[in-house]
Amino acid sequence: MGGTSTKKKGRESASRKSRRRFLWLGVAAVGVVAVGLLVVSGGGTDLEPTSNIGLEPAPEIALPNFEGETVRISDFEGQGLVVNYWASWCLPCLVELPGFEEVYQERKGEVAFLGINLADDPASALSVAAGAGITYPLAVDVDGSSYKAFGGLAMPTTVFINSDGYVVEVFSGPLKSSELEARIESYFES
Repeated sequence: MGGTSTKKKGRESASRKSRRRFLWLGVAAVGVVAVGLLVVSGGGTDLEPTSNIGLEPAPEIALPNFEGETVRISDFEGQGLVVNYWASWCLPCLVELPGFEEVYQERKGEVAFLGINLADDPASALSVAAGAGITYPLAVDVDGSSYKAFGGLAMPTTVFINSDGYVVEVFSGPLKSSELEARIESYFES
């Protein structure tokens, strides 16, 4: 009888652990939804910053591209920069990528773009980039360190850096091409 009781207790303990994991996954999902609602409701920063006062300088990020060469944020010094974190496993990223390429083509020479692939399988990432027709520079953040340095909260995340090297906005969530255009006009056009 003692053996049956021990097995039963072991099953109950495993069941409790399963319920706890499920509860924590639920809490995490609610957190992601809350961030999404905050973003959708306009909880981001105000558009039209008038100066660099109160803005944080962009962290110096150096990441490899898919060819193994190093790409640095400072490579884009003196121009407005749109940094977009994306991944092949992120459905909203896949939806917004073609719009980013469209805006890049329209704004090439006026504003720089850098796509940063986050914690992804390189073959899958390259396939997605090719499928979306991405032609702007891409880099790879295998461990998420640059994503964390910018304070990304959800995927996709887009960072707007002004020509002086200051972060104007970190936007977590998908952006339509019209929303991306509005931010570019507000942040980078005088």
